[in-house]
Amino acid sequence: MDKQKMDKQKVVKTYVTDKFFGKGHWFTKLWQTLVAILFWLGVAIPIYWTVSSTLLINNTHFLHAWRYQEGRTLFYFFDRFFIIAFIIIALVVVISTLHNNHRVKQHIEKDVQYDPERLAERKLKMEALYAERFGMAAMRTNIRHYTVTPEQNLKVNEIHDLYKTEDA
Repeated sequence: MDKQKMDKQKVVKTYVTDKFFGKGHWFTKLWQTLVAILFWLGVAIPIYWTVSSTLLINNTHFLHAWRYQEGRTLFYFFDRFFIIAFIIIALVVVISTLHNNHRVKQHIEKDVQYDPERLAERKLKMEALYAERFGMAAMRTNIRHYTVTPEQNLKVNEIHDLYKTEDA
């Protein structure tokens, strides 16, 4: 199978599509911008109402959403609740992370996922192929510059075929 050379623009055009940043698509840009603004307002307005009506209650420069005591009591109740919930969630996350890291280091990494004998055979076959094509390993690792002639290049499926003969 021959691989075709593709220039960067063709690859980007083929695989990367985003209507928002592409040319045209004005309806998509307008719609996504309006939805983003509405959702950010949905985040900002309750925060403003809560902060202005509790922490900034004595500041007359802010419009207060409520001035009754029950709202402040409820806010401070939830304040304590969310602080306690955050601490509990943080502890659970840290403990779970440590437990998972322990499992990965002590159990998963130690399980051998391959056949060591077969791997040794494959390494020997690869070393023999490299020694035949490019010279002995000591020469290959100690040389600074080496030019490969076209005849020495590996064929497309040569290593795959080498492993096939091992399996057969």
